[in-house]
Amino acid sequence: MIDFEVTRDSVCMGDDVDAPHYAKLSLESNLPLKELVNTILKNYQLASVAIPKVYWICEMNGIHVATITVTEDSFESIKFEEGCTVPLYSFNSVRFKYSWLISIELYRI
Repeated sequence: MIDFEVTRDSVCMGDDVDAPHYAKLSLESNLPLKELVNTILKNYQLASVAIPKVYWICEMNGIHVATITVTEDSFESIKFEEGCTVPLYSFNSVRFKYSWLISIELYRI
């Protein structure tokens, strides 16, 4: 088992009260990256946002590993970065960055 410190951006002033939205998860160390991200998402709640589409950029140990598209409070898709590898340690960080103004293509510029 390895530990993950999970945090996310705040999405509005009222959401700032609970910042940094911290959770500590202990997960199997041999999970593939995609399964790891999916398991984290099942055990950590991203904020609900009342706009048609938002993106959550998932960074693991500082590396952009996936972009989660959310529409009307439900996951629409998860796009994983091609060929992405992340070194895992006994303690790891996962950060979800909130975005609603940019598309995935603009984020990469």
